[in-house]
Amino acid sequence: MFRIPSLDKYKFYVATTVTGEPYKVVAVSSYAGRPVRGVAKCARDDKFDLETGKKLAAARCNQKIATKRWNRASKRYDEANNAVKRAGRQLLLMADYYEDAVAAKAQAEKEVEELLKNM
Repeated sequence: MFRIPSLDKYKFYVATTVTGEPYKVVAVSSYAGRPVRGVAKCARDDKFDLETGKKLAAARCNQKIATKRWNRASKRYDEANNAVKRAGRQLLLMADYYEDAVAAKAQAEKEVEELLKNM
């Protein structure tokens, strides 16, 4: 089971207004070597709380990573499932081919045997 990583995994940036008041926290992590961001923005009526902002931004970042991971896993699963289906169809074709080859071999051996008997 996948668990939410600790806040130590993220880099945090705090955006401020022109007057220097903090209003937004950005959590940055990476997935597949690429940066992924999660943002927690404070509403005008709310009081800014850095710890709450970090938790929310990290949770949103983690949600994006989990979605990317799910998309990748879904794609790989579908590819593997399709490969299994193709292999199953190929196996059926080869089973028919094998049965025909066995019958043809038996028929050829029988014909040779019959010809040798009649000589």
